Amino acid sequence: MRSQRRNLESEGKKINIVKVLIVIILLIAVIVSIYFIVKKLNNNDNNNNPEDSLVVENEKETPKTIEEIVAEFGGEIVEQVKPDTYYITKDGAEYTAYLDGEIATGRIIPWDGTSAKPAIDEAGNINIYKAEELKWVADQVISGEMNFNGVTITLRNNIDLGARKNDDGVWSGNIWTPVIGFLDELPPKEDSNTSSENTAVTEETIEVDENVDVTNENLKRFAGVLDGNGCSIRGMNVENDKRYQGLFGYSSGVITNLIIKASHINAGEGVGIIVGLNEGRIENCKVQNIEVKGTEKVGTIAGINMTNSSIDGCEILEDKCLVSGDKYVGGISGYTNNNSNISNCINKSNVSGKEYIGGITGITFYGTTITNCYNEALNVIGEQYVGGIAGYSSSQIENSYNQENVNSKGIVSGKNYVGGLVGINQVMGNIVNSYNSGNIIGDKDIIGGIAGENNANISNCYNKGQIDSTKADGIRIGGICGQNSSDSYIYTSYNIGLIKVKNSGNGVIGANFGTISNSFYLDTCIEKVPENDEFKKTENDMKTTIITELGESYVQDENNINNGYPILLWQSSSGDTVNQTEE
Repeated sequence: MRSQRRNLESEGKKINIVKVLIVIILLIAVIVSIYFIVKKLNNNDNNNNPEDSLVVENEKETPKTIEEIVAEFGGEIVEQVKPDTYYITKDGAEYTAYLDGEIATGRIIPWDGTSAKPAIDEAGNINIYKAEELKWVADQVISGEMNFNGVTITLRNNIDLGARKNDDGVWSGNIWTPVIGFLDELPPKEDSNTSSENTAVTEETIEVDENVDVTNENLKRFAGVLDGNGCSIRGMNVENDKRYQGLFGYSSGVITNLIIKASHINAGEGVGIIVGLNEGRIENCKVQNIEVKGTEKVGTIAGINMTNSSIDGCEILEDKCLVSGDKYVGGISGYTNNNSNISNCINKSNVSGKEYIGGITGITFYGTTITNCYNEALNVIGEQYVGGIAGYSSSQIENSYNQENVNSKGIVSGKNYVGGLVGINQVMGNIVNSYNSGNIIGDKDIIGGIAGENNANISNCYNKGQIDSTKADGIRIGGICGQNSSDSYIYTSYNIGLIKVKNSGNGVIGANFGTISNSFYLDTCIEKVPENDEFKKTENDMKTTIITELGESYVQDENNINNGYPILLWQSSSGDTVNQTEE
């Protein structure tokens, strides 16, 4: 009996030990779970640290299967062409269906890498129905046979260049050679009276940087008109270390009404999904689900927008697009030269790099205008000279804005010279009739709701985006501008965005050496508010009385699109409703 009792006691002790171990393991699991939950909440509270992944991960719907896509369309699968591409039928008609949900009319045959001469009408214009015919056009420019000056090339069907992104993130398939030619030697100059308009053109002075010697590069360009006709090109893959890379490497012509989807470029300097080096016009073009990477002067639409060139009415359709490089990186154009134009453009591509990083353009020079443009990227991330519109600007920016993305706070983040619209507004730069509602994160100094530093003029602008500088060591942090330099001006502007600072900041200006007039801030936007600050206003004053001092560019927010705070006149006339989020 004693032996049996000892055995029972021994077994009981073992059971108790097991129970204790189970309890300890459960406690550890609970503690670990709490740790990660708190960590995630802290990350969210910090508005996604710029060192984190470029794209904010959100809850996403499970992707639809091809069967579900086709069933909703009411068709039947006939053949699988690629892992993401199927031919289907509906009511006797044929279509091409993709796993991204697109269904296009007809059988779109992926490019096999060959070239075929397209149909040419009586007027000498060209119609493109297949990828091989687009390749033929490229070959003519590359070889120097034609630059298509005076010729209109029209897409009559969607084009599939055949490349795809694999599950491991690596692109495979056909490599596209951009429409550009490089010659080792400059050809002899032709007599201006006998030279042909429809031959390769020699570029004598391509200015790619004001601080770099002008280079002589003998480039063969596209000089005609490409009318996308609302058709799309997908599956483009460019992988090399050359300069001026895109669907078109170098264009002095017109590219219009074109859509590019599910494509990729990884190249050198001057990289854009449509044009690497634009010296003509790009109009009404759209891109979706694309990746653009280069060393510098990198943009989603164009890498370099040259003097007297323009980008108008172009749109990045979704925030899954990525554009990155070391410097001069922008959501529309990486490098925008003097006397050029970017207008009526929308960027949703995520932009990242080291310096001169902007939601619309990385850098832009005097004489250039950026009008009616807005940035709605998840993130614009850099180290210095970072802005929701431009990293560095000596140009006219008007009727434009950076706003929070529907999936995030539309973060603009960097270390020095960080602004909701512009990192540094340089001499001859004007920021007018514009606003920021995206969040700003600055790790060091010279951080502002509109501009990090102002060396020119800011007028009729407002900021409602939160400024988080709790990690910053500097004190030049302000609701409108971090530092307003001598001979610089800030007029009729206001801030209602919360300013979170480590050391000190100001509702309007962190450090002022210039002129400020008729500019105000909400008295609750910053903790340490000076008692007798003429710029400080109550919520009631901000919503009612300051409108007379702000001037004719503002109107009362009668439709509550900005929570009752004054809005810009053009917002009222355009029905802009982007500021409906609560403070």
